[in-house]
Amino acid sequence: MIRKSEVSLHSYTQKTNVSYDLPVDQQEFTMMPQDLIKRDAGNPEKHLIVIRARGEVAGFFELDESEDRKRYSDNPKALLLRGYSVNPKFQGRGIATGSLEALPAFLQKEFAAFDEIVLGVNARNLAAQKLYQKAGFEDTGRRVMGKKGEQFAMCLKVK
Repeated sequence: MIRKSEVSLHSYTQKTNVSYDLPVDQQEFTMMPQDLIKRDAGNPEKHLIVIRARGEVAGFFELDESEDRKRYSDNPKALLLRGYSVNPKFQGRGIATGSLEALPAFLQKEFAAFDEIVLGVNARNLAAQKLYQKAGFEDTGRRVMGKKGEQFAMCLKVK
């Protein structure tokens, strides 16, 4: 296991090599980090975040302040978490829990204008639902139809 104190969040830079393949069953629910980078790097409303552990890239996600977030929350100070994944090399070692627990402090430091993180989790992705609940996210009761089925909107208040 990797201690939570060994997990940190960093803004993506082009100097960071983020490239890993996810198992097929996980690809159903999230984008590959390299595809997310290709699509959104350079968009000022999309903030690419690298999860690091022991000096290596252990995962990746995006914090999105585009209009898409309004599908999940009416809060104008909400950021949409999307494309969350953990490098398979690090799965099952505490990275997901550590990174989500580090998220509120990271948000307060790097994105102080925002006070909530929202996300959509596929209704069939029970493992992710459990992980997000463990990290303090709450089901808002809002449902969004995504490309791959119904999503539950979940939120985490930061301040």
